[in-house]
Amino acid sequence: MKKLKALIIDDEPKLQKVLQMKLEKYCPSVGATKLAGNITDGFELARQFEPNLVFLDISMPGGSGFEFLDQFETIDFEIIFVTGFDEYVLNAIKVSAVDYLLKPVSTEELVAAVRKAEERIEEREKIERYHVLQHNLNHIGNQEAKIAIPGGSTYDFVKVSDIIRCEGWQKYTKIHLLDGSCIVSSYNIGVFKKMLESYEFFSTHKSHLINTKLISKYLKEGFVVMEDQSEVPISRRKRDEFLSKVLNYF
Repeated sequence: MKKLKALIIDDEPKLQKVLQMKLEKYCPSVGATKLAGNITDGFELARQFEPNLVFLDISMPGGSGFEFLDQFETIDFEIIFVTGFDEYVLNAIKVSAVDYLLKPVSTEELVAAVRKAEERIEEREKIERYHVLQHNLNHIGNQEAKIAIPGGSTYDFVKVSDIIRCEGWQKYTKIHLLDGSCIVSSYNIGVFKKMLESYEFFSTHKSHLINTKLISKYLKEGFVVMEDQSEVPISRRKRDEFLSKVLNYF
């Protein structure tokens, strides 16, 4: 499993730093960590950072940890409550927290809680991959299938029909989607060429792979214009193959 991204939301700066230091020293599965001192900043950071593990204080000025959770339609991260008040245990259980740590946080209990979070995250990813596999078996060869795109620390499950084009970028690949967003994958473009070759994608160039169903126009200068109005070059050695296979010109 890839490194976890952790968000620490607590109004005590000293506790934030101690917790961050302990994670770095004793929990090698945790990679990047971000800090927030209240639920407003925490919510904004959660949207930007997309953590898969949140350490959450319950009682804070400006809003409780439960009010922070109420802002999400779906909670796609694991929660470890960190608080000085043990009367909140039952409420913590009700929101299915991974664990509950009392201040001051014991290193041994922290390590155990992070291990439990890892197991739950890994199990969730297995279940999600299984559902995607089931879906794909019912849509072999057509663009209703989904593919798992590995990012920094998570997988994005994307419907093939939503992919406009893939662009090789250094050792990575940029996947441009119909909604205007772009996912940067840690896989090189060669992996996507093999993955998508049976789904009506065409490699126009060593660094470009396009969804032939989303071509807007062909320019005789050697470019295709895609649905998002991007222009993608067609290499000279690929031009005849493109005209034959994609445009049925010959």
